[in-house]
Amino acid sequence: MRAILTVAVFLWVHFVFAQTDSTIRLAFIGDVMGHSPQIQSAFDSATGKYNYVDVFAELKPILSAVDYSIANLEVTLGGKPYSGYPQFSSPDELVDGLMAAGVNVLVTANNHSVDRGGAGIKRTVDVLNSKKIKFTGIFLDSADRALRNPLMLEKNGIRIALLNYTYGTNGIPVPGPYIVNLIDTVSMGKDIAGAKAKGVDDIVVFIHWGNEYERFPNTQQKNLAKWLHDRGVRIIIGSHPHVVQPAELSQLDNDYRLVVYSLGNFVSNQRRRYCDGGVVAFIELKKGNDQVEVLHAGYVPIWVDTFFLNGKRKYKVFPVDVYEERSNELLTAVSDSAFRVFVSDTRNFLNANNINFPEIKSVNGEWFVHPVNR
Repeated sequence: MRAILTVAVFLWVHFVFAQTDSTIRLAFIGDVMGHSPQIQSAFDSATGKYNYVDVFAELKPILSAVDYSIANLEVTLGGKPYSGYPQFSSPDELVDGLMAAGVNVLVTANNHSVDRGGAGIKRTVDVLNSKKIKFTGIFLDSADRALRNPLMLEKNGIRIALLNYTYGTNGIPVPGPYIVNLIDTVSMGKDIAGAKAKGVDDIVVFIHWGNEYERFPNTQQKNLAKWLHDRGVRIIIGSHPHVVQPAELSQLDNDYRLVVYSLGNFVSNQRRRYCDGGVVAFIELKKGNDQVEVLHAGYVPIWVDTFFLNGKRKYKVFPVDVYEERSNELLTAVSDSAFRVFVSDTRNFLNANNINFPEIKSVNGEWFVHPVNR
């Protein structure tokens, strides 16, 4: 049944994001966590290896259909012994599972970047390089930072500069020569100026900020968003609160500003209310006459199911809209109840607080999103 429903998602992506030779499509994915039960769940005792492919497989039709699917990797790849909260080190196969689902860019600057010290930063960088996935946010040294800060994303002649920052690293100092991009307006201002000097069409800042478990952005987030917008950053994507916060898209004089204050969790073992899911944010940009405009923008709510299969806890992330009509058939009674609470909470909250950033929904088997208002 899940395979059949996934086909509907593919139809939506093909229908909405039918690509032209002048567009670029971006998807932004929230916190990829690695709590201890998730690590245990991914272990296959028969092979002695870890496998996360099934966790993200339901999102593959969406994430693999855009040009860049960008996720916040909120763990280190510090090697064994693997560990969850409070100092994360996940198996390398977590990244393999994300890549199999279509994730092709990672941001790595967050409060857990230094959970395994300098050795953890080095191993994380080395592993991601070996897998040939684009990433930014943590660096081996200043030379490495110069190569990947900003990270350049290109498609159809559109050049996007991606920058990534975090408010801190849980009080753990960053040992030299390693670097974690921290929120500092002096350094950020230099990075933005450097990106502009490269002649980019747009700048995206993926930023780890805000207060955990608060559903509205705080004053610092709002002030920093304005500071970034005033300096020419038109797309701001937030992570860290582990709950969804509102998104605002404005169009003024053939220009635009987007801030998604928090995407919430993409995958985790957090089961409390508001934390057991999140949103994937989408934006499609078009370039014409040396100007970039927004064609489509919106979000897809996603939810994390936990269930037992052959006596073992499993995790699966799936798009809300595809499952909700038959959630009572596809989920256990306990999961279905939690799922319905999340759907109601998220829809009601974002419908009341988002500005020009609607849910991407399915109607009669086809998925669509309205063009942005101008």
